[in-house]
Amino acid sequence: MTSHVTASKPSNFSMRYGIARVAMRLKGSNGHEYIFATELPAGPRAALGINRTAIALQWGVALLVSGFICYLLTRYLTAPILRLRAASQQLAAGDLSTRAAAGMERRHDELGDLVRDFNAMASRIEELVSRQRQLISDVSHELRSPLARLYVALDLGRERKGNDPAFDHMEKDIGLLNEMIGRLLAVARLDTSAPPVPMMPVDLTEIVSQIVRDADFESRERNCSVKLTAHEQFLVQGNAKLLQSAIENVVRNAIGYTVPGTPVGVLLQSERRSNASFARLTVRDYGPGVPESELVKIFQPFYRVSDARDRQSGGAGLGLAIAERVIRIHGGTIRAENAASRGLQVEILLPRLSLNSADPSSIA
Repeated sequence: MTSHVTASKPSNFSMRYGIARVAMRLKGSNGHEYIFATELPAGPRAALGINRTAIALQWGVALLVSGFICYLLTRYLTAPILRLRAASQQLAAGDLSTRAAAGMERRHDELGDLVRDFNAMASRIEELVSRQRQLISDVSHELRSPLARLYVALDLGRERKGNDPAFDHMEKDIGLLNEMIGRLLAVARLDTSAPPVPMMPVDLTEIVSQIVRDADFESRERNCSVKLTAHEQFLVQGNAKLLQSAIENVVRNAIGYTVPGTPVGVLLQSERRSNASFARLTVRDYGPGVPESELVKIFQPFYRVSDARDRQSGGAGLGLAIAERVIRIHGGTIRAENAASRGLQVEILLPRLSLNSADPSSIA
């Protein structure tokens, strides 16, 4: 048995997001009313295009928001690490006053703990190094008085006992001790945060030429020679006395170790690095050289090479240490390497001034 239905009221039609919705009230043959509702796409092409746009828009907004949040989170986590890394590099370069930013210490997380530990470590290192340098300076000053009294006692001994050869040995040892103390004081002054060294345009070629002339004359006792090769004038911003002391230490070190009868070569030439001009000074001897593992250590105070190169020298291991500090103060670098055949080669690199940028009347 079938029942018939008829529409009792007009249908209700709506369209949203590409979907057609139809609802109508129906009345059956038995007198009961029914509601018929259905949803149909408004057309496959239209519905598919609208859905794709909506989905793409939703995904785009989600990716944009999540990407921005990830960027902020990354900045929050990595920025303190990068600043801490920069501070550690400055500390390793010798700036013991370097500290991480105070704002980073106020963080209440693991990075804040790391920054506080780093600053505490830097403060402790600065304190220990300062005490060591002050101790060296104080001891060196205090030793000057006993040395002066030893010279007086030596003169009195000679007056009473005559010219005994033992007095000559004593005088030589006291002189070496006096020279060592003077070098210690020089190292202490260069290491401490004293007032900045006064600098002015300096004719590096003239300084090196004078050092080579004096060293060549003195090296004749060992049947050696010192030869300079320089084809142009080099100007640097620096302190003439300190530069002369540093370069003289390097040249005399080469004379002390080169084999008798061999020359010490001094080469002064120009070099460009990263669009900057430098004066490169190379001092080469023909001695026994230095083990590769100890090339960096020879610029440390009192460091002595353990092979024959050390035994033939009566130095205290302070000449190259002074040279390294002087060159560093002048913004340069110094390094050593074994020559291809034999001997040691020390290279000094100093920022060069152009002749046009320097006042000729102020050149030392």
